[in-house]
Amino acid sequence: MAHRGSRRGLAVFIFCVLALPVMLSGCNGDTPGSPAAISVPQCSGSTCSGQGAPTSTPVAAKQLCPESLDNSTTYTGGSGSGEYIKMQFNSATSQYQMTFVESAVPVSAGQVNQTRAGLTITGSYVHPNQYQVTDASGNVSTPYALPTAEQNRCAILLENGKTQDGAYSITVNPQDPPMLFVGQGIIGGGIPGATISFGGVPLFPGYTIGAVPSRTFDSYPFLGFSQTVTDFSKVAGAYNELGFRMTPEGTSFQSGAPVVTSGSNVGWEPDAIQASESFDANGTCVPDGSTYSCTSTGTPWTLRTNADGTPDNVFVSTPPSGQLYYPAVGQGVTQLITSTNHAHGVMIVGNVNGQLVPVIIRVGYASADLANPFASVLDDQLGISLLAPATQLAAGTLSGGYIGANSASACGVVTYSAAVQGSVVINGQYSTAYASAGACIDGSASFAPGVNYTSTLFQGSVGKLVNPFTTVDSGDFSFDYTQSKPGLVNVTATRPLTSGSTLIYKAGDSGVMVQVGQVYGLLMNGVNTPSSTPTQAGVVNPYLSIGAFVQ
Repeated sequence: MAHRGSRRGLAVFIFCVLALPVMLSGCNGDTPGSPAAISVPQCSGSTCSGQGAPTSTPVAAKQLCPESLDNSTTYTGGSGSGEYIKMQFNSATSQYQMTFVESAVPVSAGQVNQTRAGLTITGSYVHPNQYQVTDASGNVSTPYALPTAEQNRCAILLENGKTQDGAYSITVNPQDPPMLFVGQGIIGGGIPGATISFGGVPLFPGYTIGAVPSRTFDSYPFLGFSQTVTDFSKVAGAYNELGFRMTPEGTSFQSGAPVVTSGSNVGWEPDAIQASESFDANGTCVPDGSTYSCTSTGTPWTLRTNADGTPDNVFVSTPPSGQLYYPAVGQGVTQLITSTNHAHGVMIVGNVNGQLVPVIIRVGYASADLANPFASVLDDQLGISLLAPATQLAAGTLSGGYIGANSASACGVVTYSAAVQGSVVINGQYSTAYASAGACIDGSASFAPGVNYTSTLFQGSVGKLVNPFTTVDSGDFSFDYTQSKPGLVNVTATRPLTSGSTLIYKAGDSGVMVQVGQVYGLLMNGVNTPSSTPTQAGVVNPYLSIGAFVQ
């Protein structure tokens, strides 16, 4: 049900067909690049309806997603948790099936050896207008209902999920359920989260590695496709990569100590990727001089093989020849490899209306052997990246309405101590310098669906973030299409983005944006940069958003 002839991309929120001025003003026709002026109405108190939608003249609805779904359509994708996932939906029964093909996410807190890898869960789902929430006073509402019947039909909220034997089940926060948006050939949103913690492995008395402070994630951002490409020669070319990684045990650059010391990790270190690189037809990544160039690739990308020996529909990369660990980003990342390491990369190349959309996930790996600590393996950094062609974008290319998910659901606010002096990597070379490493501790993520699933309107040289449930403008930014590197559009926030009273990024913060077909990537605040002086070491609050064109 890929509907390859469609131009609508992830068509859950086709803004042009809504009876909403905010949606109508952002679009004009079926072609990106010719929207009318953006005008976002505000509402407050009693002026806001249950769905936040002002009245307007109805427009004939268009089909935003397949008429129905069944097990003949499988979506293949990756998540911000570094999980490679396949999922199916059955419209007739309102049931879904999700297989965690590759995963380092533990099935329970307190351990790392048993993960979701290989598990298949099934469960029920409802549409947003059917999802009811009861508050402390007993009042029932449908806070995530969308303005039109067609939007609600194409949006899915997961209610529950468990394996066939019941040994593993997901936990759903009723105030922040995993939400997926089904379009024509593409799906995005959030998959079930998890609670993760681990006491670490004591190597010597007083020296423990791999300790992970407790974190609860309601969901993880996800992007998937109903059609993928399996010929890497079609992928070859020059790309810009925007990505977001998390290192669960953190690094010793988080402590603010005067020198790097063991046991000084805070945990849950976020690191962004803003890099440029090229891929040869044989899957080899060729780096340039940008920070973290080719750090998502180990061995040349090859077609993955399933457990039964059949070819899969994604590519895989393993630790480079002569190395035991898979490339990681950030400074001072601990990678303990004394036995087989299963950390690797997976590249999913979606085919959306003939346009290739490459997504890379880093699948981490950790194995703890408390009886024989030196048989343990630690290489658990995880994350997701979007690749976009390194070709010049014409002014106004980013136009129209988009919807997607972002890193705020995993890391909204980063906390820092002072910069730390130690051995750092700068442009692939080790040197002694100062670096800052932040932490996303428990409670630092956004638990507001209106922020985590923000829709975006682009017009000319400006953009707006809009809460899809209330249609309230939640953040503005401007573009500079000068592009010192082809395909990288500079972005400046002109209004802050907040989740409640929590500031995710502030006015004046800068970033970059890329576009690949009908998918965009936005990275605000970029990469931490080491410095020869502690006061100049980078301190950033990275924010990655990936969304797809709707109209």
